[in-house]
Amino acid sequence: MLKLLKIILFLTIMLCLPGAEGRAKEANYQSIPVFCYHDVVKPEQKDVLQRDVYAISTKRLEEHFELYKKLGYTPISMKQYADYIEGKGSLPEKPMMLTFDDGRESMYSNIYPLLQKYQYPAVFAIILSYMESLPADIERMVTWDQLNEMAASGLVEVASHSYNLHNYVVANHFGNRHQNVTTIWWSEANVYESEKNYQKRIISDLKKGSKLFEENFNYPVTCMVWPFGRYNEFAKKAAADYGYKYQLLLNDDVKQEDVNSLSRFIIYGNPTDKELQSFLEHKYKRSKLSAGQIDIDTIYDPLVEQFERNIDAAADKMLSHNMNTVFLQAFADGDGDGNVEAVYFHTDAMPVKADVFSHVTIRLQEKGLRVYAWMPLLSYSHMTENPEDVITASSEDKSGWYKRATPFSPKVRAKAGQLVKDLAMYAPIDGILFQDDLYMNDFEDFSVYGKKAFKKEFGVELTAETLADEELQQKWSRIKTKQLNDLTMEMAAIAKAYRPELKTARNIYSIVVTKPYSEVWFAQNYKDFLELYDYVVIMAYPDMEKAKDDELWLNEVVAASLKQPLGSSKAVFKLQGYDWDKGVWIKNQTQERRKKIIRRAKGENLAQYPINIFDD
Repeated sequence: MLKLLKIILFLTIMLCLPGAEGRAKEANYQSIPVFCYHDVVKPEQKDVLQRDVYAISTKRLEEHFELYKKLGYTPISMKQYADYIEGKGSLPEKPMMLTFDDGRESMYSNIYPLLQKYQYPAVFAIILSYMESLPADIERMVTWDQLNEMAASGLVEVASHSYNLHNYVVANHFGNRHQNVTTIWWSEANVYESEKNYQKRIISDLKKGSKLFEENFNYPVTCMVWPFGRYNEFAKKAAADYGYKYQLLLNDDVKQEDVNSLSRFIIYGNPTDKELQSFLEHKYKRSKLSAGQIDIDTIYDPLVEQFERNIDAAADKMLSHNMNTVFLQAFADGDGDGNVEAVYFHTDAMPVKADVFSHVTIRLQEKGLRVYAWMPLLSYSHMTENPEDVITASSEDKSGWYKRATPFSPKVRAKAGQLVKDLAMYAPIDGILFQDDLYMNDFEDFSVYGKKAFKKEFGVELTAETLADEELQQKWSRIKTKQLNDLTMEMAAIAKAYRPELKTARNIYSIVVTKPYSEVWFAQNYKDFLELYDYVVIMAYPDMEKAKDDELWLNEVVAASLKQPLGSSKAVFKLQGYDWDKGVWIKNQTQERRKKIIRRAKGENLAQYPINIFDD
């Protein structure tokens, strides 16, 4: 109930912000643009500008300020924002916010004079451990006296950028490094730290930061700026417990459920005035999703040198085809039967073939690719050991094409939750693609738990004869659809506790899109999917579907998908790269022709599975 009230409050505030009404209806935009700057140097310091993509010159910063004034934007302070959301004040017609990270001395010598000149307020985020011991790449930090002086002016709000979390730490036994705040450390003892020790480490950092502020700063500090924009549910709550009521993230202009949190645009690469304006007006170009779905089964090799070459080959192949996203297999299924005996990430919940998922994820991200974990929820062998937990048909010959656990079983949901938790906790994934094991045909689910759910809903026993009533069968299909949907939402919530900005995608059979009445055959609903997930991945496999005319068939799929308002931005058309019946790879010329068909039909997002990594 409390969470619901917070969401209602948030939506009310965002809709009431100046100029927000139309934009809020259009997309999930944050109404107040917040910019994240870093070092600001004199124009003659060209060496800094050349080596630091986040640095800009004082001349360029002043040009930014002039642009904001010309466009009618008024920078506001964190206090103005806080007063507004607490109902104590108003905001200008076009509010924005300025923030500067890290705490270099340039805050005082280069940025503060410009803030004074324009009377613009800003948030200065300080890496607190650097106030005690400078790292090699920073010559001078701002001093406590300078911070107190600037804060006294009313123009500067000083925030914590953590005590010592602004760094990369070892994330796995391969030695990959990732941002500290959300990473479970791989220790020198060759084991992962426990979640409990991770939490103690975060709390210890917050304690040190708070103590340092109290000793050196004349004002209470209420704002936490998370290093690299990385955070999780525990870190945010712990920061709030230590007095950091307001928290700044990254992630462009994505609205946060918590009104005390704000996303920011990071300034890098010296953006043009046109680009800055596009950020302010939410009109910047958003990349369409172009994904390759990769089997770790294909690229994994116990010989590390070969494994690394295979990862490079996979990344190079996808980048050569202008892909920006990878749907990466998190489970092992060497025989391709869909029944999962082991996984590729660290967990105690089932066998681990090799703990390599986080390694591959980080390596692909370093190449500039987003990584979604391609993840089943019901087809794990350890979930189907108890016959009561298995999806069952009205008769054996009516069963689906592979064995799955029933989502009606609380034990199954708990086991799935443990796997998703471990995956999200140990791997810095950008999203999850839920596998197509999430279906039930029209003769399922006659499991013990399915029958209980049916009787609870309809007051009668579930039998083949009962389902002869077409209206009742359709109602039962809706319940099954919702049960599967609810399972994914439950799993997404578990994952987002560790990766709050995680995106969700779900596979859907193409016939469910073209013939919505087929929901009864699959317990899948395209309209539901569009409302629930960030992307809906339509398995557009003309060869598998035995389409006589692939162009006609693809046009039908795209047209049907775009009948739904959210279809244009959320539908992903996944082409098959391999003809499983003939045992041959589909030629590039055929695939390119099919992509053009989809694009001509106004399909925006594309994917392919599988990818022929080792051969053109």
